[in-house]
Amino acid sequence: MRFARALLPLAFLAGCPRDKPVKPLPPLAHAAYAHYLDGKLAGYRDDWGAAADALTAAHGAAPDQPMVAVELARAQAKAKRDDAARATLATARTKWPQHSQVWLASGDLLAKAAPVDAIKAYRKAMELEPTEERAYLGLAKLEKPQIAMAVLTRLVKQVPTSIEGRYRLGQRLAAARKLEPALAQLRKVLELDPDHIDARLDLARGLRLQGKLPEAIAQTRGAFDRAGQALDLAEELFFLLLEADDQTAAIDLLTLLDDERSDTDALFSVARLYRGLGRITEARAIAQRLSKTETELSLLLEADIDLAVGDYAAVVKRTLTVVKSSERFGTARRLAANAHLSAGDPQAALDALAPARSAKPRDLELATAAAFALIDLKRAEEAKLALAPFGDTTEATFARARVADRAGDHAGAIAACEGLLAAKPDLGAALNLAGYLLADSGQRLDIAEKYLIRARELSPGDPAVLDSYGWLLYKKRDTRNAVRALDRAARFAPLEAEIHVHLAAAWLADGAPRTAAATLDRAVALHPTPAVQKKLDAVRATLPR
Repeated sequence: MRFARALLPLAFLAGCPRDKPVKPLPPLAHAAYAHYLDGKLAGYRDDWGAAADALTAAHGAAPDQPMVAVELARAQAKAKRDDAARATLATARTKWPQHSQVWLASGDLLAKAAPVDAIKAYRKAMELEPTEERAYLGLAKLEKPQIAMAVLTRLVKQVPTSIEGRYRLGQRLAAARKLEPALAQLRKVLELDPDHIDARLDLARGLRLQGKLPEAIAQTRGAFDRAGQALDLAEELFFLLLEADDQTAAIDLLTLLDDERSDTDALFSVARLYRGLGRITEARAIAQRLSKTETELSLLLEADIDLAVGDYAAVVKRTLTVVKSSERFGTARRLAANAHLSAGDPQAALDALAPARSAKPRDLELATAAAFALIDLKRAEEAKLALAPFGDTTEATFARARVADRAGDHAGAIAACEGLLAAKPDLGAALNLAGYLLADSGQRLDIAEKYLIRARELSPGDPAVLDSYGWLLYKKRDTRNAVRALDRAARFAPLEAEIHVHLAAAWLADGAPRTAAATLDRAVALHPTPAVQKKLDAVRATLPR
């Protein structure tokens, strides 16, 4: 019913004649203008109390000026004088019912506390001034998706140059999976404003979903360049290049970022991306450079690299030097615990975590690492208790799914993930874990494929997701395509032993036992964890004698 009622004003407005123009107002008196200027200047200083006081004086000196009343109400709202702001606008609506800005300001003020009244106010502003962009945008924020799309469509017809209107319409269309019209709106945004970074990125993501990867890369690179080589865009571009199987370009991008002008955070991220590609020399070189200014961060980066190459003793040696008073103490102990778990010593992992968990009992990552150790020690009930204090947040529920997976309770892990996906269908980590576990157990392969295709759309170039997808293809007995997918995953993450084990199984199923054996040998050299070693042994046992 709300949908039908909401559409009536739009239809009504389309057929109504325009009201007579509002008569010009007299100019501000000198005293009123002085108070008004004082109020505006106070607002620029973020002194909203003084702004409200000055504009109150201006309004008193010029009670016939609607825009002074509007500015007063906005200042009162900024000064947290909400009752006064509402009263000011209520009086203004009675006094100037044909002034669009009065209704627009009313919509803005009422949007949070009284959205139904705000909707009415925005619609009145649109009726009085059909080209008032802000009224459409405010209304679209409050309406249901279908009505919001109609509002934004009307806006871009009324104001073809509305950049924000076209951008939001493009977003709405994309959310409704109407890609072609969405991309058309985003392209128009870029015609109007070539430096609109968000529109360029959304266009790139839409192009990728259409399978137009080269154009998606070009648009992402354009956004990266125009944003001053922002780190988050660099990572998105990096993984897009991997998705395109252009590792050379991905490395060139890292080389560009590995620069003396890059800040500490950028260098740390670049080093981890190098490490992911197995380029240990470059990663350690960055760690050495960081050691001159960020000794502790450099140490943790070196430990992270040691963990990747399987030098577990070195990880422990480095991380245990971080003192308890350090803000990175928890990170250091978690790295130490991961090293102990990878080496098959869960009790040592628990011992390493104990002081960090005592200092930060509400740290979910530390609690999850402790739960992993308890599972490995066959203390499942204690593992559940470790996560009990964290409630049913998305993060805590996914942590429980991971713990259930480690315990071999794949049904429980899948159920937890699917519970999350019911509320958040684009939760990439849950899509990947649920898809992998369904594939690994050989059940509901059609659903597993749906999950993993979406995970790949959300995380292009991610070797973990590509590995899961390749394993699904293997389980579907599409061995040739499984080899292709898993080979790419292994090249993108050459230090991940489990991916090599999966690739070996696919090679064997595809009739290449010698290649499978050589791939298993590479996995052994990567110091696999006990769980991965067990999988490795199972595949090796099926090799022909």
